[in-house]
Amino acid sequence: MNPGTGPLPPPFPGAPTSAATPPAAATAPSIATAPPASLPAPSSSIDAAAEAAAAIAQAADPARKLVVLLADGLRADTARDYMGYLQALNEAGRAQWRSLRCELPSLSRPLYATVINGEPPLAHGILGNGQAGQPLSHHLFQQLDAQGVPAAIAAYHWFYELLAGEVFDPLRHRDAVPAGCGIQAARWYWEDDYPDSHLLADAEALRRAHLPVPGPSLLFIHPMGPDLAGHVHGGESSQYAMSARKLDMLLAQLLPRWHADGFDLLLTSDHGMNADRMHGGPLPVEREVPLVWVPHDGAVGLDLPERQTGIAAWILARLGIKDATGGAPA
Repeated sequence: MNPGTGPLPPPFPGAPTSAATPPAAATAPSIATAPPASLPAPSSSIDAAAEAAAAIAQAADPARKLVVLLADGLRADTARDYMGYLQALNEAGRAQWRSLRCELPSLSRPLYATVINGEPPLAHGILGNGQAGQPLSHHLFQQLDAQGVPAAIAAYHWFYELLAGEVFDPLRHRDAVPAGCGIQAARWYWEDDYPDSHLLADAEALRRAHLPVPGPSLLFIHPMGPDLAGHVHGGESSQYAMSARKLDMLLAQLLPRWHADGFDLLLTSDHGMNADRMHGGPLPVEREVPLVWVPHDGAVGLDLPERQTGIAAWILARLGIKDATGGAPA
């Protein structure tokens, strides 16, 4: 792992390189196989001029604060059909929805790595869930640390292993911050049935204690509820749908607090879930995941990543971080 004071890690695929590129204009590379945006469009009642002005103001803001919520195993259609609070924001023109296809194999550990690293599994080398303790050579938290942007994370222990390069020990590492990973505070869980309600409470405690109100900062949250329900009951089950409903109700409690403190929300997932209680392959139900942008100021007119490999660079751009070659923020 590169320490925060050492050389910057390599840039992410799709990261900006030109200082002439305005913040709101850069997007990740598009691919022909990307699915159409199947999730609902914002309300047509929103005044287009006001929306454009808000987007310009947001792009010019150098101090964005961001919550990234990676809901494990959440299908795009399940999010669309059962997350009523987020849909209310969408209908009010305060959220921006789309879907994207996850990379392959559509497994958790490889795609955790992709989300924070910006490379497909074939490039970063995390190809299966059994690669415990294998670290990523570079990731977005290192770049945040190099630029002095604080970050906190509440996530499954596989994220700890990707950052620390060692097998997680729950009796030693519950709140451990791996050296040189660029994180100020962490809370890791290791049982798949750890309630999403508890994890989001953990994350909120980290935010309030460690992330300052002024200036950019990142809170990264990784709940497991949809994935667990899918593995036990299947991706077409009422239990799986209920896991999405519960997460939506939790967000109805937390998102107003985040917005009040100037934090925006980006919600997505690592992969989907099949009716056979598994994922890993190329079927749409296993690959299509939601991508939901809910800014605190209603500025929803932004280009969102077209591919999962573009999420890391997009997060850095929203936080005003230059890429490793010294280009302007995306």
